[in-house]
Amino acid sequence: MNNQLTTDQLRELLEIQKKFDSRIPTLNLQDSKVAYVVEFFEWFNTLETFKNWKKNPGKPLDVQLDELADMLAFGLSITNQSKSDINDILDYIEDGDYDHYIKKTNVDFGDMDVVDELMSDMDEIYNGWFTNNLFMPFAIANHYYSIEQLIQAYKKKTEDK
Repeated sequence: MNNQLTTDQLRELLEIQKKFDSRIPTLNLQDSKVAYVVEFFEWFNTLETFKNWKKNPGKPLDVQLDELADMLAFGLSITNQSKSDINDILDYIEDGDYDHYIKKTNVDFGDMDVVDELMSDMDEIYNGWFTNNLFMPFAIANHYYSIEQLIQAYKKKTEDK
């Protein structure tokens, strides 16, 4: 499976989200940022790693990816709403900075570490540049699944709506 994000893939994903968002008359950046955080916890809840009372914790893979795809959708929406220069974003990937973010997040990336990562990045999520909002779902996919699985889940979700 492919575990790389290409500039062409990201360009396509941003465009898909832009078209989807164009149908939402009340779209606003603040609500999207709140929804991004909510979707993170909805995804994390599907892992059920903290539910040590369960014999077989964890929702099915498709449910997990569906929730992570929601988080990605809001990350893409935040990026589009921020009016970030697409060329800066694509350069970020081409320069390898994206890979550094993925690898940084993936170091000793246990189940609770992903929560710590989000919580420590909370200010960046609300006030910072697009990197945390946009690339964290890919970092999560890189660790738990694959980037290709996340992209497929996202596309399936957008086709269904």
